[in-house]
Amino acid sequence: MLFDVALPEARVAALRRHGERLRLVRGDVQALGEMISVIRAEEVEAIVHLAFVLGGVGNAEPERASRVNVLGTVNALEAARLTGVPRVILASSIAVYGSDDQYSRRRAAARRGRRAPRVPDPADLRRRQALHRAPGPRLRARTYGLVTGGLRPSVVYGPGRDSGGSAFLNEVIEKPALGEPVAVGFGDAGISFVHVEDVAGQFAALLRCDAGVFAQRRFFNTGGDTATVRELAAAVGRVVPGARVTVTSNGEPDLGGLVTRVSDRALEEAVGYKRRLSPLDAGVRAHANAARARAGLPPLGG
Repeated sequence: MLFDVALPEARVAALRRHGERLRLVRGDVQALGEMISVIRAEEVEAIVHLAFVLGGVGNAEPERASRVNVLGTVNALEAARLTGVPRVILASSIAVYGSDDQYSRRRAAARRGRRAPRVPDPADLRRRQALHRAPGPRLRARTYGLVTGGLRPSVVYGPGRDSGGSAFLNEVIEKPALGEPVAVGFGDAGISFVHVEDVAGQFAALLRCDAGVFAQRRFFNTGGDTATVRELAAAVGRVVPGARVTVTSNGEPDLGGLVTRVSDRALEEAVGYKRRLSPLDAGVRAHANAARARAGLPPLGG
């Protein structure tokens, strides 16, 4: 069951293959009573909470962003507690780690004998993924026995990504897959790429896993394939014959200040899910073929 304030057909069309298993309910995470009514009517057994307002929209509408992001999360947890839903899985972000240059400054400061900034070493991220702990989930787990945890996705790409600060990356794959040229900037920006199908699989694994998984760690990284935008374009060229991708750069080191090397080893060890659309060429091929299928074109060979 999908509960959302907006359900445009362009976004839900791909889900209609599930037939009667798909239930679409229009509603707002800011309305606790509304959520409770839907949970009871639909006999919801677990919640995956993905509602957010981020990026440029969040900057332009900070009051709305605060209500959706903060109150919406509180309501999801409260609705679960009040209706007896035993598990809530949340989405966080690798933005909690800052950017690569912070870690570089730490190492440089250490070499000069100065006190280093208090930030985790990227080579040690798998042991430091507990850095970000949401007090709401922790409190409800400890006080009410609610099973809570979540994922910190890297930059997600794949079919359906049509909004957000990194949505332009989809065109780098989809336009060449349809025989169209494309131009993209940020050529030297490093990114941790993760395919949407793997993120969905990871969320599903957290829904099914033993509750003991969250005893020591509540949030896990999705991990991803580290590459620059230029390397993404090269992968498209390997996958799509005759791809026409023009790449420019102003020397950006990253995209939006996000770290570029993030490990999913902890998640793989905890729940047994290994990303399937990796390395990057595999995800690019799957994405390109999805775009071609929508356009009625045959899949790419190879």
